[in-house]
Amino acid sequence: MGVQAVAPNECNRNLKGIQVLEIIATVQNQIDGQLNARERQLLVAAVRLGPRKPHVALEVGTWLGGGSTAHILDALESNGAGRLWGIEADKAIYEQMIQNLQTAVPAALHRFTPLFGFSQKVIPRWLAEQGSGFEIDLAFLDGGNNPMEQIIEFRLIDPHMPIGAVLMSHDAKLRKGKWLVPYIAGLDHWETEVHDVSDEGLLLARKVAAQPSQKSLQRASWRLFQMRCAPLELAATVTPRRFCRFVLDLLPPRFSRWVADGRK
Repeated sequence: MGVQAVAPNECNRNLKGIQVLEIIATVQNQIDGQLNARERQLLVAAVRLGPRKPHVALEVGTWLGGGSTAHILDALESNGAGRLWGIEADKAIYEQMIQNLQTAVPAALHRFTPLFGFSQKVIPRWLAEQGSGFEIDLAFLDGGNNPMEQIIEFRLIDPHMPIGAVLMSHDAKLRKGKWLVPYIAGLDHWETEVHDVSDEGLLLARKVAAQPSQKSLQRASWRLFQMRCAPLELAATVTPRRFCRFVLDLLPPRFSRWVADGRK
């Protein structure tokens, strides 16, 4: 299928049924968030202006709640329907996030279920708790920097996302998303665009078929295998995580984050 990069001045065009307009999110708060204003507008537009209003939304990586979480909740409340399940793996941030949302979007909190833990364990347990026929209408992936995490998350939720469902992910141009973007672009049951509205990039995809063709699945899997076998990735796999953390801690904080994010 291929992934299409969309420049900032082209972001008002349609993504096969999702009308991306210049809208202003109604959430007004001072909570730290990872998304810039344009990315928040695109996220809110996917919730409020798409032909399929989401009843089930999943977010991986809420952080402090001020970026995506509060805006998704506010958009769901504006729709008058829908629930967001938000996953966060850091206990201190998880607890602060809940407090922040109580201040930022108190009227929409009845639509929110926080989930604590790592997505690879939380998502299977969460899905098992739902009834048969459970479907995810919108997912936003913004967890850890390991690029395999978004691959695993996508593979877990894809079978539960119906035609017309929306998948978004942050850091599409950085290490976090460097495997998911080409992988999902190779699958012919998704249509994808990367919105170049920040240094990080925002992936916006819409499901157009229930299953990928065997050919496209093989092509995407082969591409993923090649990326995982890159020398730097193999080195990172065999190097103890504690040693990597030790090396990063020796670097100035700003440069350490730059390296971890995979910024150029």
